[in-house]
Amino acid sequence: MTAPTQDPTPWELLRAMQQMRDDLRADFAAFTARLAEMVTKIEYDADRRTDDIRLKAIEDDLAEVKRARESEAQDARAVRRLALTALISPIVVGVLVAAIVAKLGL
Repeated sequence: MTAPTQDPTPWELLRAMQQMRDDLRADFAAFTARLAEMVTKIEYDADRRTDDIRLKAIEDDLAEVKRARESEAQDARAVRRLALTALISPIVVGVLVAAIVAKLGL
């Protein structure tokens, strides 16, 4: 009697190699799909520069809004000061005229 051999047959080896080849193709296809989704360094740098330009424009707009707000606040203070002066000065003049008239006895 002969003992069974543990060596695979050529057909089994062929089948195993074909399976490995199919698995490798599937892995490469998945890898290629993932690579297609990747961004190149050039594209990434261009996007970063674009983002920097946008942020700079937003910062400039914000600075302009702050300057406009400060200017409006100064204008409002000046208008309030002018209105207060316009209300108080006639009263002060009237009191002075009344005091002068009272001293002169007219």
